[in-house]
Amino acid sequence: MRLDIRYRMFFAYDAAVREEHNEVRVRPREDAHQRLLAYRLTPVPAVRVLSFIDYWGTTVEHVGLVPDHQHFEIIAEAAVETRPVDPIDSAPLATLADDGFRQDQVEFLGVSNHVVWDEIVVGAARDAIAGTTEIAGAVDAVVQEVRRILTYEKGSTEIGIRLDELVEGGTGVCQDFTHLTLGMLRAVGIPARYISGYLFAADETQLDPDHSAPVTVQTHAWVEAAVPGQGWLAVDPTNDRPVGERHVVIGHGRDYDDVAPVRGIYLGEASPAVDATVEIRRMEPVDRASTERPRRRSGPWPVLSLPTADPLMIHQQQQQQQ
Repeated sequence: MRLDIRYRMFFAYDAAVREEHNEVRVRPREDAHQRLLAYRLTPVPAVRVLSFIDYWGTTVEHVGLVPDHQHFEIIAEAAVETRPVDPIDSAPLATLADDGFRQDQVEFLGVSNHVVWDEIVVGAARDAIAGTTEIAGAVDAVVQEVRRILTYEKGSTEIGIRLDELVEGGTGVCQDFTHLTLGMLRAVGIPARYISGYLFAADETQLDPDHSAPVTVQTHAWVEAAVPGQGWLAVDPTNDRPVGERHVVIGHGRDYDDVAPVRGIYLGEASPAVDATVEIRRMEPVDRASTERPRRRSGPWPVLSLPTADPLMIHQQQQQQQ
């Protein structure tokens, strides 16, 4: 599936600020599930963009604006070609006890900033997987329990809410479904990581297989659980649907903090207001055999309709050749 994605962040302040610096994590990654055809990040006003790969393998772009200002805009555009996610085999729950496996996945077994569980979460997780013998079955049982505990309600929570508060409140958004699923899985010894990305769906709680119209959404989150000897089992607890071609991965980490789309600081006494939106549309697949340069399409926003060289990659290749 060919998807064109436009992420717009608009920062507005009620008084002038200076020395604004932002870390942006919105560039889709390249892997067996998806191919990045084109990407560009455009700051307004124009400033230099510095790019690096963080510890988790996610592309981070640093964008800073030094002069006094009250507005700053960052637009990220990507063209991505996705493919179905290959299913993986399950494994017995007993294989999770392997010392080598646990050491390899130690970062996804412990607590993190937004994934700290208590006895209530542990008890719910243990009750959910009671009677299961396979990892895939246990993961599904945890997802079903999370969906029993939480009801999706847009705007009902903020980043930073504790897992026990989620359980007590009973409502949340995709990050909350993901964090609670991570907590319950890790509490019973199943390594699990937070996935940040985009979901091509008009409603992130329901995936309509026939949906093809452009959509305006926010970034999405889901879970991958480690299966010994097999790989990562991807599940989307928000909608309880398979992770597939409509999911575009940005990166992974222990929780939201490791892959937050934007994180920044500024100097000044002003109060900020940040408006972030994601627009996604489905496009015709790229003919890989054709060398003709496709034309741009007109629309409400520019569409990246052709693969472009990555300036950072070119720079790295030039350095290697010197």
